[in-house]
Amino acid sequence: MGNSKMIEAFVADHREEFLSILEHVVNLESHTYGARETKNRCGLYLKELFEGLGFTVGTMDVGDVGIHVTGTYGSGTHKVLLVGHYDTVFPTGTTRERPFTVRDGKAFGPGIYDMKGGLISFYMAMKALRELHMMPEDKEVTFFFNCDEEAGSGTSKDAIMALASQSDACLVAEPGHNAPGYVTAERFGRSVVEITARGEASHAGNRPDYAANPLLELSYLIIELESLCDKKRGVWYSPVSLHGGDVGATAMTPADASVIYDIRYLNEDLGREVEEVLHTLRPKLKNVHLEISGGREKPPFAQSEIHAKVYNRAKEIVEELGYPYQPARLGGGSDCNFTASVGCPSLCGLGLNGDFLHNPKEYVQIDTIPTRVALVAELIRTL
Repeated sequence: MGNSKMIEAFVADHREEFLSILEHVVNLESHTYGARETKNRCGLYLKELFEGLGFTVGTMDVGDVGIHVTGTYGSGTHKVLLVGHYDTVFPTGTTRERPFTVRDGKAFGPGIYDMKGGLISFYMAMKALRELHMMPEDKEVTFFFNCDEEAGSGTSKDAIMALASQSDACLVAEPGHNAPGYVTAERFGRSVVEITARGEASHAGNRPDYAANPLLELSYLIIELESLCDKKRGVWYSPVSLHGGDVGATAMTPADASVIYDIRYLNEDLGREVEEVLHTLRPKLKNVHLEISGGREKPPFAQSEIHAKVYNRAKEIVEELGYPYQPARLGGGSDCNFTASVGCPSLCGLGLNGDFLHNPKEYVQIDTIPTRVALVAELIRTL
């Protein structure tokens, strides 16, 4: 029996332990914008959990945001970084309404798929490697679990990038799609910008032809940016919020109007193209000017030679376990975008199989847990 199959069998034998720990973590509230004290209980439990495996664990206090939890095992020359988040999108109190439950071969609960299941996969992968005496002596494993990923990782991304810049590989346990052979091999970059048109208010009846209506200006701009969307190349501009005028003062055209854009791009070349497009936007109407604020939130995570060793090793392991390799490309970002941006060979989507992230129907598939943990463990062991 190969190493990956031995690990898979070990996890299958520890199924009830896995589910028991997962239940506890899922039922610990950790809403991104929840009270610090409430979130910290989840972070401190994870600290205790990994200390039980022999990790040296500490916390990074970020005030009202909460605590990030980080730990290291071993002191070898080959360094692997494990990245995940324990915050969820579900408001405090959600677990009282629908706590962790198991039915029809699935486990349900707030944040179970995104991504508390992935965190416990990291735990069980390390437990398997230790108890099966498979951990190489030259290996150093560090984890970083943040509490603000769903808000963009504003207080944690610098720490994550610093760790990644010192690591030989990074594994991110974001949701693992709906089949055992899936990983996330690419993620789009994202910019969020607000474009404000400033014109001049006017009476809509007396001066209907007045050429300084900012809402009209933004109408032209939205059509212009829509024409630049190209899903084949991998770039699109999505207006997500539009505001201007007063619903009460309907006889008056507004002086100002604004639109917020969520912009996605597959690679750095397209990211630079987006920046150039925004820089060269010009108003179509006289007496109107444009103001642009905001910018890049996440760099793209695109496949390259840098990431080939992780990508190819994952393929070998998945096939050893008896499944087809299914690398996916996602429009949404993760902390893997940050680790990849500093040149650390990275792979994402290594969490549990399931579906319906950010949805009350969110679940993980129980029967593929051993396979997913074996994939993670073998990557840790061999990278």
